Amino acid sequence: MGRLVDGQWTKGEGDLFRNERSDRLKSRHGDEVPDDVIAAMTTKPSRYFLIASLSCPWSHRTLIMHRIKSLEIVVPVQIASGKRDKGYPVNDNRVWRLPGTGRDVTYVYEVYTASDDTYSGRASVPLLWDSVKRLIVSNESMQIMKAFDRVQSRDSNGDITLYPEDLRSEIDELNKRIFLGLANGVYRAGLAHSQSHYDDAVADVFETLDLLEVRLARGRLMFGQRLTLSDLLLFPVLARFDVVYHTHFRCTRHRLVDYPSLWGYARDLFGWEPFAGDVDFAAIRSGYFHNDGDHNPHGIVSEQPDCDWSAPHSRDSFGAPLVSLRNGGVREFETLTANSNERKGNLR
Repeated sequence: MGRLVDGQWTKGEGDLFRNERSDRLKSRHGDEVPDDVIAAMTTKPSRYFLIASLSCPWSHRTLIMHRIKSLEIVVPVQIASGKRDKGYPVNDNRVWRLPGTGRDVTYVYEVYTASDDTYSGRASVPLLWDSVKRLIVSNESMQIMKAFDRVQSRDSNGDITLYPEDLRSEIDELNKRIFLGLANGVYRAGLAHSQSHYDDAVADVFETLDLLEVRLARGRLMFGQRLTLSDLLLFPVLARFDVVYHTHFRCTRHRLVDYPSLWGYARDLFGWEPFAGDVDFAAIRSGYFHNDGDHNPHGIVSEQPDCDWSAPHSRDSFGAPLVSLRNGGVREFETLTANSNERKGNLR
């Protein structure tokens, strides 16, 4: 993939982990998004831009939140796609006029250097760009999600929150477990350089999946009927599990389809437009198999697993999904059933 060193693109593998235990490096722009930025998203539409990739699970979670909060006009989205010969391209290897700069960019790393011409580190997505200050506000997916959650959009979804006060400590605890054991665990397994590190990572992945299977046998969502940030963290991982993590990252003990509750839960969410709208299995497979030279030197893309994401499920028996209101209470969540003919690609 490569990385930036003092503002210059350098070939080679960019640092993802900070030590042999595969602890992830912290994002350089990972602080909480300030209150004034949250307010400006509503009062100054199209000042901020979300740059995200359809193959990246960290991007996917922000795109789901973006759809749930109906922020299409408030915060425009630029999909980073194309051949990654210098990291993520911003526009299928075509130039894109970076808002607020008058500068044409082709790669995401050029957005980083537009923000800081001495930047060193990985040029990752997602990221939130401020076109007025010409700065990256955040490249930490959780902080971007929480920022979108706080936006008071003009849409009816502006009054909902997926991070309600009464569940915050439990959400934080569960999110930590999902991240350490599963979302990051699959990368620890796939990028392991020793058998022991691989064995430890795979053990964490399937221990976490086993725990989530038990949890989802008791309720429709991670927190019963209420939709929360935890569901947005989990779904992108499940959508990619059989497609790339089971094979490419060698998490081969079980498939997602081997877990009745997790598989039913994933199909349930896949039927909701905010979750399905940015699922592109071709982009996911290409993004992983074409950009990992270590154990796929010939760039061969494995075929799509033969599983039916539209198969019936019984998750409705747990009751209608609910969403928390910012001022307290709950209401039924409008799932906006996705069009099955459109689910294979990006709907933006």
